[in-house]
Amino acid sequence: MKQLFRFLLFFGFFISFFSVSFAIENEPGASVRLRQEIWDNVVSLGTARDAQPDRNFFRLRIQLWDNVKFNDNLSAYARIATEPKYYDGPYELPLDNRTNFKNLDQDEVLIDNLYIDIKKPFDIPINFRIGRQDFLGKDMYGEGFLILDGTPGDGSRTFYFNALKATVLIAEGQSVDIVYVSDPKTDQYLPSLHPAYYDSGSADRTYIEHKKRLTASNERGFWVYGRNKIFEWLNIEPYYIYKKEEEYIGIDEKYINTFGIRTVFKVNDFTLRGEIARQIGKYDDGGKKIRGVGGYAFAGYSFKNSPLTPNVEVGYVYLSGDKTVSNDKDEGFNPLFSRAPQWNELLIYTLIPETSGKGGPIPGYWTNMKALVANLKIYPFKNADIKLSYQHLWADEQIQSSSINSTYQNMFSYNGKNRGDLWAVIGNYKFNKNLDGMLQIEYFEPGDFYKDAKNATFIRWQLQYKL
Repeated sequence: MKQLFRFLLFFGFFISFFSVSFAIENEPGASVRLRQEIWDNVVSLGTARDAQPDRNFFRLRIQLWDNVKFNDNLSAYARIATEPKYYDGPYELPLDNRTNFKNLDQDEVLIDNLYIDIKKPFDIPINFRIGRQDFLGKDMYGEGFLILDGTPGDGSRTFYFNALKATVLIAEGQSVDIVYVSDPKTDQYLPSLHPAYYDSGSADRTYIEHKKRLTASNERGFWVYGRNKIFEWLNIEPYYIYKKEEEYIGIDEKYINTFGIRTVFKVNDFTLRGEIARQIGKYDDGGKKIRGVGGYAFAGYSFKNSPLTPNVEVGYVYLSGDKTVSNDKDEGFNPLFSRAPQWNELLIYTLIPETSGKGGPIPGYWTNMKALVANLKIYPFKNADIKLSYQHLWADEQIQSSSINSTYQNMFSYNGKNRGDLWAVIGNYKFNKNLDGMLQIEYFEPGDFYKDAKNATFIRWQLQYKL
């Protein structure tokens, strides 16, 4: 299968860059995004400052792309990207003996997207997309609850999946996606320029070339996802997802089957949306079972005729936790292909110490959580919006000290379930058709689930220019 992926991806590369002269449309573009992030007590909540010092860093993501259309049935898309980072302390990169930079992560230049689209070949009601692709925007599966980011290890630099997707067009408003994905820990399918460096672990901290870690394990899977517009006011999306996680460091392989359904009910200015998923599977260690449940429900109302046109919504999130680490069953919810910010950004890093035994040192392993969420979104003036959020969070189950790395033993109380309270504000402003900006501030007050934990703050601002 790996050889097939390589062939298809390189075939798409050939079409995109060497057959442009045959295209009837050619739409190149570029994007530059500058971000600064400030982490105060994030990850360990101030309980392990030596291992997790505060961070203040800048990220500059650059993307170049081309969208080539040959006819109404055949097109191709390619995009390259890079995102160097500059750290301004207290956290610094370990000294790189090749460059002597301890503040600059030079990053690699990689092929971010590369796929071909084939629509209704021979008038068969099926669309195909073959190659490296994102499942964002109009291609998003629901709200990204289980399928969102195929490369969580590099943050928001990339989101791609190496995938084969077939969309079966049943009727107006009804379709079924059948998708196969293969996402290795490091990119095995396409080359990159200037590979990243990582510490070899030697005493003199020698660095060797190595591609960045993109996932916690080698991940493969497939899903069948239905989209059904039953009425103008009702959408129902049933799905089945299979995922295999293999080649963890010291972690057994997992086989997970997920059955779920998403529903959206919308009448005038009122919206009710929700999703529920049931997981069954096993570890490849003699039969330890996987049994997880996760879901959410939100109700919202938009006051379109009021000043600032506020939109208010309240909701509840449930992600099952594991009752014990010693029995023959793991009841913790697995976020599958969605290790990304869902309801907030700050907690995706704070979850690392308690989930590293399941998901490696990659952020965003949402599990063992209950949350009551209230959101308010307003539009103070043209081209601007502000979102305010309050979240009270609990753990579904207490955790045991035997499941926590020694570095973070003092972070948890092991007898409480109140995770705490989180407040967030996100403002967006569009200066013109090419330039936009964003400011995000999140503040977390830990509860009795933690011990000796300090309040945490996450701050991000960005400017983005698109051609």
